[in-house]
Amino acid sequence: MARIRLRGDRVIWFIVAIFAMISIIAVFSVGSYLTRRDPDIMSKTSIYVEQFGSVALGFAALFFCYAFNYNFYRKVAPYVFGISVLMLLLLFVPPLQDQRNGAVRGLKLFGHTLQVFEFVKVGLILFISWGIEKYSREIQTFKGFCLKLLVWVVGVCACIMVNSFSSALLLALVSMMVFYFMEIRFKFLMWTVGLAVAAVAILFGIFHLSLAISPKASEFPIFNRLGTVESRIGNFVGKNDTTLDLSKMTKAQKEQMDREERQSESAKIAIKEGGLLGKGVGNGSARHNLSMAFSDFIFASIVEETGLVGGILIVLLYLIFLFRCISISFKCPDAFSQALVLGLAFLITTQAFLHILVNVRLIPITGHTLPLISHGGTAYLVLSAAFGIILSVSRTVNKLEEERKAAEEAAAAEAEGDQAVQTETEQLNTEDR
Repeated sequence: MARIRLRGDRVIWFIVAIFAMISIIAVFSVGSYLTRRDPDIMSKTSIYVEQFGSVALGFAALFFCYAFNYNFYRKVAPYVFGISVLMLLLLFVPPLQDQRNGAVRGLKLFGHTLQVFEFVKVGLILFISWGIEKYSREIQTFKGFCLKLLVWVVGVCACIMVNSFSSALLLALVSMMVFYFMEIRFKFLMWTVGLAVAAVAILFGIFHLSLAISPKASEFPIFNRLGTVESRIGNFVGKNDTTLDLSKMTKAQKEQMDREERQSESAKIAIKEGGLLGKGVGNGSARHNLSMAFSDFIFASIVEETGLVGGILIVLLYLIFLFRCISISFKCPDAFSQALVLGLAFLITTQAFLHILVNVRLIPITGHTLPLISHGGTAYLVLSAAFGIILSVSRTVNKLEEERKAAEEAAAAEAEGDQAVQTETEQLNTEDR
């Protein structure tokens, strides 16, 4: 039987496998809420099978993306980005919208729901990586940087902000990190941050001015998300009674605020009760109160069952993954592959740590899942593909490294051979004399 050899960074391969095992066990363990909510159509077995299917599809996507040379992604990057932007624009078509919690998050196509934001995240990273290499000369000026790269980032984030302020903020943050590490002029980035802060401040100013004119203004899509942002911040700092005017909030916003407050409190209690070693897998109790224990608050559920040890292990896995990706980027032969590895690594780890910080209540609720661990279909599939792309670049980098070492060894052997011939010649000349 032929031996299958997986090339690329072995540590990242190992981390992917560990995440898959943690995901299946954790989702199965904390899935009791779904069972209690829909006992007639949902069971813990079906939850397990569903997540196992997501993991299997994720590995299929990973191997598919891993099979291509990273130069393939350079060619398709603008097209993938264009398709993801088209999908993002389709979210504004009412018949195709999948609306949940007062926001449109998914796209209904052929009887299935696609989480468009997940595709846009990877599509934008591909485009930024492609643009940094293609427009390397033009982006040396602020005008060129704005026209070739920044305008696309701003446009995508603006479209996302209508339905998810936190997702737009995540993409903006990751984009700025890529720009910084790819040595876009620092003053350009500072001007960008300043303009972004001013634009958001103006937007919130218009929001409050509109509310002063008519309380119904909060029902407008973009204003609805701004109201949600304010309520989450108000919940976090514990000043709802003094900083938020509940009379100007919609019924849906009030219900969401109350639900999120209970979720956050339950997550904090779960982490506290986990202690050092936890209650044991399957013995957690917070899952009965955490309706999002399998997705938005899965880290808290894992810590309750495995303790501080389990939580630290997950944090270390993401940090090791990030450092391995940074190490790969140093060896990349061109700007595209370097930006691509960094961008996808920053996207995955930033989302992971936003999820963890929300669960330990260090930042307001954002609604981000834990990459490759939380329950989910589209998110698991797309982020698995992102891992596959990283491993594809790693495989090419390792191959180049092997070729370089082989060339150096051949050159050294040739030099030793020449030295031996020269020494032998000198000895013969000495004997002749």
